[in-house]
Amino acid sequence: MDERDTQRRIEKIFPDYFNRFTLPDGAKEESIRVYRACRSGKCDKDSFLPSYEERGFKLDPSIDDSDPGQYSLSTYEKPTDVKRFASIMSDMKVPYQIAIGDTNPRHGLVQRTKERVKKRNSHVDWWLYKDAKPYEEFEMITDFEEHLQNYIRERDARK
Repeated sequence: MDERDTQRRIEKIFPDYFNRFTLPDGAKEESIRVYRACRSGKCDKDSFLPSYEERGFKLDPSIDDSDPGQYSLSTYEKPTDVKRFASIMSDMKVPYQIAIGDTNPRHGLVQRTKERVKKRNSHVDWWLYKDAKPYEEFEMITDFEEHLQNYIRERDARK
């Protein structure tokens, strides 16, 4: 392993706050193509904070304290779902800044949320390892609306 590989290596250690909950049985290392709404407008640490960190290390009072989703990075498999999410967030403005990439297992464990709870959307929980930098492997979608329309056309053509 050369020096660059050593610097890029992620230790499979979770942040200290992971002692507050139990990872679900279905969480695993898996590569899934996902979308992430980027509040900062770019692929950076600020746009890839797990929910708990994004809220200033506070729990969402409307969600059960033991819900592991409170500590994950929220991503979506479908662009229609990430757009819906971005449209309900008060700090997300049109045109939405959306990144696309894969849940590289070296950054953490994932689970499709619908495997754990009754959800109809394509939400994917991603529990990141301490010091993970998944944003380095994502890219911003230049024209998300065009990307979305192409996705819808391709999806409808398969039906």
